[in-house]
Amino acid sequence: MHFSCQCGYVIHDTADNLPYKGKIIADQDFNTLWDLIEKLEKQHIDRIDVYNKIHDLLMREIYQCPKCGRIYIENQAQNYDLVGFQMESPEQQEKKENRSLLLSAYGEKWKGHLYAEWRDEKPDWWCDHHGIIMPEVNIKMDNLVFDDYDAFEKRFYEVFEELKVRDIIVSASLKANGKTIFTWPGKK
Repeated sequence: MHFSCQCGYVIHDTADNLPYKGKIIADQDFNTLWDLIEKLEKQHIDRIDVYNKIHDLLMREIYQCPKCGRIYIENQAQNYDLVGFQMESPEQQEKKENRSLLLSAYGEKWKGHLYAEWRDEKPDWWCDHHGIIMPEVNIKMDNLVFDDYDAFEKRFYEVFEELKVRDIIVSASLKANGKTIFTWPGKK
């Protein structure tokens, strides 16, 4: 899914761990959530039912435009149409931290994932380059698209080492033409 913010920025919801997306739960449903968590802590035959019930409680998605800070919340009563909300003043909009309200509470220390993929033959749906490195972390990184495999592979390992030293990834994978070249942590 993707949609355009009123400011013109296109918000994409095509991956996990997005820094501008969250889930909200109504305060009136919070006690029910705790009841369900308590059931999960016990041996429970219907564990999948409990997970589904929790998911249903958290079904409302919330998005924040990284450009202008406008908030969009799904309205359950209207087939999950998005309802937009704007900050009260231009001063609030100008503060960068107000445009990233849905980041993890861990901020830049949130532990994400590193993915990289290379394609000799680019399918129609593929990006404009043969290789792309996709760090799902809360820091900005540059030079992540490639048309030279050696440069692509070298940069992947540089990014991997940097993220590992910073202790902000929990997994990494490198694929070339559908074949897994590298995974971390390794298979157990």
